[in-house]
Amino acid sequence: MRRIDIVAATGLLGFVALMVLVIIPGENSEGVWHGLSPYFYPIVMLTGVALSSVGLLVQALTDKNAYRNQSETPLTWSEFGFFLLACVLIFAGVLVLHWLGTWAGGVTLIAALMLFMGERNPLRIAAVVVPTIAVTWVLVTWVLKIPLP
Repeated sequence: MRRIDIVAATGLLGFVALMVLVIIPGENSEGVWHGLSPYFYPIVMLTGVALSSVGLLVQALTDKNAYRNQSETPLTWSEFGFFLLACVLIFAGVLVLHWLGTWAGGVTLIAALMLFMGERNPLRIAAVVVPTIAVTWVLVTWVLKIPLP
């Protein structure tokens, strides 16, 4: 049993309860809906978070062997530093997306993260970046009819 898993699962279940009981009802106003309720998608996503949290909690409390070969510290300082660097890259990519638009920002964000994770082949980076941005742009612009920056 790892206490951090119990604390994390309990905290996430508290977050789900707060969202379902307070925040979502407080943010959605009454009125006429066309199609699905505005509660539908948030509740579906929170159901996934709740089920995953219950699974983590049950595993932490019942399966002692799951933690046998793991170290006491779940994260080293260098791993935490890499996580923070990835967060900075994502934030910078979002700023570029905001300032220069979807194509420049999306390409910058995905390519920077691929380079950060060790990919060096420019053809492979382009093969991931261009179709991803193109499909996203087509779906959002033409299917959902939402303007992108």
